[in-house]
Amino acid sequence: MNTRAGLFALSALFMSGAAWADGGTSCATAQEIFSGTGYSGDTSTSTNFVGAFGGLPSPGPDLAFKLTYGPGLTDGPIAVTIVGGWNAGAVVTASCGGNGGNPIAAGTGTTFFTVPLNGLTFGTLYYFYITGNPSDNSGPSGAFSFIAPTPVSLQSFSVE
Repeated sequence: MNTRAGLFALSALFMSGAAWADGGTSCATAQEIFSGTGYSGDTSTSTNFVGAFGGLPSPGPDLAFKLTYGPGLTDGPIAVTIVGGWNAGAVVTASCGGNGGNPIAAGTGTTFFTVPLNGLTFGTLYYFYITGNPSDNSGPSGAFSFIAPTPVSLQSFSVE
């Protein structure tokens, strides 16, 4: 699994369209996610501006991204790589603020995990947060990278 995460991070460095910048440190500055693009950041550059996601606590600093579910962002999960083994969480919600609302999708891990985008409504704005794992009240934070799903298209088709 560590080899997979390392290769993922290395390939993300060299992919075209990479957006290597932290997400927003507030709802107003949430960075937009585009399909097939790589992002990175470090939650220790932010504060814990989202105190909870519904009934789940947000124990560490938060970085916010936003996405509009639609073409390109319907074809797979967001693949997250954690740098340095900290206990991370990622959450998709329909709102941003002191309580980000109930999670629609989430994932946690210390090396690599995915966050599915199943069940979202086409054309709707959602927020994607990287934060500490809600089950770890130590306030974990650290560096990460992720890649938004790349659209899949039919390259050729023939009937014989």
